Amino acid sequence: MSKPSFTFYISILLIFMLVAPVVGQTRVGKLGIGVDGSMQYVLGAGSVNASPGFGSGINMSLSLMEGLSFRSKFAINQLSWKIGSKTITTDFMSINGYLSGDLMPNSSFNIFPFVGGGVVFYDPKDETTGVRPTNVTYSSFDVQFGGGVGFEYFPNEFWSITLLPEYVMTGSRYFNGPVNTGNDSYLRVSLQVRYYFFDQSFITKLLETLRARMKHK
Repeated sequence: MSKPSFTFYISILLIFMLVAPVVGQTRVGKLGIGVDGSMQYVLGAGSVNASPGFGSGINMSLSLMEGLSFRSKFAINQLSWKIGSKTITTDFMSINGYLSGDLMPNSSFNIFPFVGGGVVFYDPKDETTGVRPTNVTYSSFDVQFGGGVGFEYFPNEFWSITLLPEYVMTGSRYFNGPVNTGNDSYLRVSLQVRYYFFDQSFITKLLETLRARMKHK
């Protein structure tokens, strides 16, 4: 391999790994897919002694325009509480979608308020027995709404680490048992790691720019 060719390919590799965010971290059409871990804590639990529940899932982010993104996640989570020495958990599976406003779209650090909702399939629980409630009408499906302010760090154009604190309002009293007259709510904090893909035009322009720079050397 000739020296110019070797230098060219090394340059491409370095740019893909270490490129600075000069074209904006929320470039239109930029798609990110990743994984996350989360912790949930039920709020307004009444007589229930709440404890942290944990979960995991996959997530996606798509930049619709500079400053506006669509985010979604599929997750399996738990809410947990104690009755005496007994720990009870409510398992649930959810698909959520959010709109976020990216306040610092051209920086390696982004702050974004977000709001959205989702559909949930869960296992309703009684607060004292830890089993499905009896003699009541309930559904295993729920619609939830939530929002918060997230923090995102981009080590480079292709990876991000996101902290996502979220207040979630449910449509049911049976996530931690009907200890209150109102519907349950909980706090969810997610840590996400995402890899980003670019549209074809970005890759083409990147390669063309590299070739042009190599010719001038």
